[in-house]
Amino acid sequence: MIKNNLLGLACLITSFMMMPTISNALPAGQNQLRLQTGAPKRSGETAFSYMVTWRKGDSNLHRANGLTFLNGSGTKNPTTDIEVARKISNALNASIDYDAPSERGAIAKNSKEKAEIVVSNKSGFDLANITVRDYSNQALHFDIPGKNFKAASVDLAIDLVYSAAVEYVDGFSSGIQQKAEGGFVRVKIDNNAAIEIKTDDKSTKQIEKEIAQAIGLGTQFSSTSIYPNFVERKSRNYKAFDGGEVQLPGLNAKSIVIDIDDAGLGVLTKFAFPDENKPTDVAGNIYYIVALLIAGAIGFAFYTGQFKTANEDQG
Repeated sequence: MIKNNLLGLACLITSFMMMPTISNALPAGQNQLRLQTGAPKRSGETAFSYMVTWRKGDSNLHRANGLTFLNGSGTKNPTTDIEVARKISNALNASIDYDAPSERGAIAKNSKEKAEIVVSNKSGFDLANITVRDYSNQALHFDIPGKNFKAASVDLAIDLVYSAAVEYVDGFSSGIQQKAEGGFVRVKIDNNAAIEIKTDDKSTKQIEKEIAQAIGLGTQFSSTSIYPNFVERKSRNYKAFDGGEVQLPGLNAKSIVIDIDDAGLGVLTKFAFPDENKPTDVAGNIYYIVALLIAGAIGFAFYTGQFKTANEDQG
């Protein structure tokens, strides 16, 4: 009888330890972000990159960055909105295949007939963060298929940066000063009227504060990034956080459009997913819980043995 009780408790403990891994395994497509691209408005060659991070279980994050260059207005063959989406999709998938050949937990899908790209998780993985960096001055339309951002528990941020602060290749930003050249930043949420902020003679922080104030509804200017900024010492693809961004936590909206029309500015649009597979407090304290259960099992066995002995003595 005692052995059976101990065996049952052991099975219970084993099942409990396996629960976090089993319950957190997401089906494919649970995390998604759709981007509808526009045509570059800046002249000359410009850059665009799409970085996605994901994890499997409670393992470390995997990270892939798809970098591509676009031909803007004034070039011989300007990149169309459909070509933008195709180039981004190809660059991101190539980066995922190269950086995580054994755990390709994210995938970018693109239709040849549409100016859009959908990035989603593969089965058993979940997306953590997405950072979209655009220096081409195109209108970017973001949404989550079938959900709004609040329902999907996805927080987002808008980080305006100077184009001259980016140097993907030699001479990429030569002759450009670190300032807004004059124009506007337009933000449109769902079918609401677009918010347009003039950029002339303003710093990125000034523009971001005006955007946050104009949107309202919990939107705020923050001097800390929505998630830890990724910097690679020897890479030109990633830059240090510039100290300010517009954060829209729990945005109760289905879509947001960010349109930059200022050759001196670029924009980083950031998305923080719920990160379902991140270790929880229960998983983090599993050893304490197991120790407690074992102690309980021993106590239960001792009590059962004493009770049985007492009954035998009385008999």
